[in-house]
Amino acid sequence: MLDSFRNSLQKLLAKVRGATFIDEKVLDEIIRDFVKTLIDADVNVELAMRIGEKVKERVLNTKVPEGIPLNNFVLRILYEELVELMGKKSYSLNIKPGKLNKIVFVGLQGSGKTTTVAKLAYYLKKKGYKIGIICADTYRLGAYDQLKQLAEQINVPFFGDPNEKNPIKIIKKGLDQFKKMDIVLIDTAGRHKEEKGLINEMKEIVKNVKPDEVILVIDGIIGQRAYDQAKAFAEATKIGSIIVTKLDGSARGGGALAAAAATGAPIKFIGVGEKIEDLEQYVPQRFVSRLIGVSIEDLEELIKAVPKSMIKGKFTLRDIMEYYESMLSQGGITKKLKEIFSLGSISDKQLQIGIKRQLAILKSMTPEELDNPVLLKNRSRVLRIARGSGTSVTDVRRLINQFEMMRKYVRTLMRTRNLTKEAAVAKLLKGDLNIDELKDIKKLKKWV
Repeated sequence: MLDSFRNSLQKLLAKVRGATFIDEKVLDEIIRDFVKTLIDADVNVELAMRIGEKVKERVLNTKVPEGIPLNNFVLRILYEELVELMGKKSYSLNIKPGKLNKIVFVGLQGSGKTTTVAKLAYYLKKKGYKIGIICADTYRLGAYDQLKQLAEQINVPFFGDPNEKNPIKIIKKGLDQFKKMDIVLIDTAGRHKEEKGLINEMKEIVKNVKPDEVILVIDGIIGQRAYDQAKAFAEATKIGSIIVTKLDGSARGGGALAAAAATGAPIKFIGVGEKIEDLEQYVPQRFVSRLIGVSIEDLEELIKAVPKSMIKGKFTLRDIMEYYESMLSQGGITKKLKEIFSLGSISDKQLQIGIKRQLAILKSMTPEELDNPVLLKNRSRVLRIARGSGTSVTDVRRLINQFEMMRKYVRTLMRTRNLTKEAAVAKLLKGDLNIDELKDIKKLKKWV
């Protein structure tokens, strides 16, 4: 998939990982290579350069916590900007249970539309849906035979009428035949180059058929020219989505995805090969992880390595909650916490109960309260949290007071060890404290 784009990205990221020191000069080289890689994939030049500037600005204007390798930090930013470029989020089809869902396909001739209809039918059939296919392409010779053959290949009911020249009539007859289906996929005629004719036909079909969704199929080979198609399409219908095809054979597929995503139209599937099963839901995070050769799990670890609250120089209740959750998921929490906080006199069972009680309280807080503990001076909020966590007001207030103590200990580390706020927070949460530092915050055991 996008071999040249993928290879260039992986070489760039290997260079970032292998850099022993990243100063502004090295950063400029990394960004220059990154921008060139995007442009080679047919991403719009101005867009690629803006992304490069954004990467540099983020790296230079962010304080990186002590102990976090700058390589990881730069890799994370490059990953996040690629995901942003490629669409940021994934979308599902507009399928509602208990009714006949009508999905209409449109696209320029040669985009792979007819084959994509069969691929999506196969994909949805595997999900357990009852599928029907209608051929309403009355222009292209062989369209009826091609789609009928594909439908038979995947054992999906098919309707078409090669003698009828009115696509609206064909669609209505087909829908009458497929009343008991969950989803009906409707293939329509492609157009040569002119997007205007394509959009006009789509509007006419939408007006008469009232589909639940219209899917525009875009050929990945056209690169950034996909922007005009996707933009016109997104402006013409509120029920539209996009499938980008032929990403297996085109170096410009990255540009097509980026161009389509730039319009705000949802990209829901991508075609990654010629086989009937080579269609997959488009998840930008997963797509980018495959491009750069890093697994989702590794990327998640990379992202966790630089907590956003630490980057901003803040220390919040959310940090405590995420720290506890991380410790519990890793196992061996009691041993680790005793080691960090010198809690030899407390039994493992007591410590586990205490941690779970703290987590229950923290998880009963709103996102705003976790990020801004000042809100917890409000008595009604404290009462709500106590009820929600199955604890008492005293327990909640104790946690808040202990959190305030912990913030003081952060300042103690900053003052006595000449650390930045970010470094002090990182040391405290990671337990990366030496004997002298532990002495400075010897009362820390009271926090637990």
